[in-house]
Amino acid sequence: MEHLVGISERPNVTLYVLPFGAGLHGLMDIAVTILRSPSGRTVAYVENAVQGELIEEASKVEDLQRRYDAIRDAARNPAASRKFILQMLEEAPCEPST
Repeated sequence: MEHLVGISERPNVTLYVLPFGAGLHGLMDIAVTILRSPSGRTVAYVENAVQGELIEEASKVEDLQRRYDAIRDAARNPAASRKFILQMLEEAPCEPST
């Protein structure tokens, strides 16, 4: 968690914490990376426990973007996310692993 706090200070990183209370969401079992080229073309790379796949079909990419947007909208904003992590570090300190 200390590492998350550190990287949240980088200018190219935006950290969002999604509360458990937000419940299930449309990207529960996959990781998604949305890629936009300088020409404006957008694709998505999705990965699960068994495989990864580049998605190029516009309607599928748009669906993944909408799912991501819904999750981000349910998350704490970046300042509140950082504050939450700092609070968790104070309330439940952990010994460094070796």
